[in-house]
Amino acid sequence: MEPTRSRIVLVVENATNLSIGRNLLKPYYEVYPAPSEERFFEILENMIPDLVLLDIEMPEMNAFETMKRMKDDERFRNIPVIFLTSKTDERTEVEGFGLGAADFLTKPFSGPLMQRRIANQLLN
Repeated sequence: MEPTRSRIVLVVENATNLSIGRNLLKPYYEVYPAPSEERFFEILENMIPDLVLLDIEMPEMNAFETMKRMKDDERFRNIPVIFLTSKTDERTEVEGFGLGAADFLTKPFSGPLMQRRIANQLLN
């Protein structure tokens, strides 16, 4: 019997980044792509993932508000969230960690770094 693979929701609107992230993750995890906030919460209603990768820079949604909404719901508040961002300013990280982010990962994605940060969260 094959071991159960961790389930990760990848919330990225940009089709290229969604594809890159999905291709990096799918050999190791069950990946659920969510190109919008609406799709993200549809997925959450159907299953509780082990981890969420949430892009901060999505034009149709505010990732910080999405995070607040998620953490306000007791069903979802313990799911670790790694923010994906091309921003490297301190204010963004302070705000994200203040909302309960587990970590940050900078775009463009580095496969080995992404794998290590995910593994660190899944081991907790």
